[in-house]
Amino acid sequence: MKIFQAYPTKKAGNEIIFRFEDDESANKFMATYQLFKQTLVEIQVRDDREISAQQRKFIYALFRDISNWSGDMPEYVKQVFKMWFEEWRDIDEFSLRDVEKSVAAELITFMLDFVAEHDVPLKFKPLDALEPDDISRWEYMALINGFDVIDGSKPVELAHGEHAVGMGRDRNAISNVGNTVFSLSHAHHMELHRVGLPDFKSKYHINGVLVTPEILRELESRGRRFGTVRE
Repeated sequence: MKIFQAYPTKKAGNEIIFRFEDDESANKFMATYQLFKQTLVEIQVRDDREISAQQRKFIYALFRDISNWSGDMPEYVKQVFKMWFEEWRDIDEFSLRDVEKSVAAELITFMLDFVAEHDVPLKFKPLDALEPDDISRWEYMALINGFDVIDGSKPVELAHGEHAVGMGRDRNAISNVGNTVFSLSHAHHMELHRVGLPDFKSKYHINGVLVTPEILRELESRGRRFGTVRE
């Protein structure tokens, strides 16, 4: 794949004009376009923001925690996860000194997926490390894998959001499809009831998981039952 750099200069309806750095770059682009007889060009917007100090801190914390869990040296864990991530994303080798901020955020999510799947104990709260757009993925992983979304502890309880089950009702006899739920320890579940849903969501920057029939089936396949499926 050939990569060219250009800058949008004008928009008219659904058409956008791009400016290349010079005539030579524009000519090379057109020559490549005509050579391969392409009718479609893929455009990627580069993230010029570099990794933040906070992101770098959490990534190295993940390396250390996975190292403590696996028994491997932190540097080995670092190299392995970078290699896995580069292969998965099909990107060139990068440095954690100046990698793009968006790539660093993806790497954190990639590693936290591994942590969730393998029950790796962490010494920090993942919610503090995630970009807002990636928190929903962590909430889903917490629900599916049965750990507290806030601190990763076990065991957990299913905490309802807007539609609480209420005392005296059988949680396994109702359908949770369409309900918003949280995977919480007993202590955090009680905190939710004590402070109320709006304040709880604001404090931890979480929104809960909207339950679908697919999620209930996935939970049941793992031996965890949170209500009936009614489609």
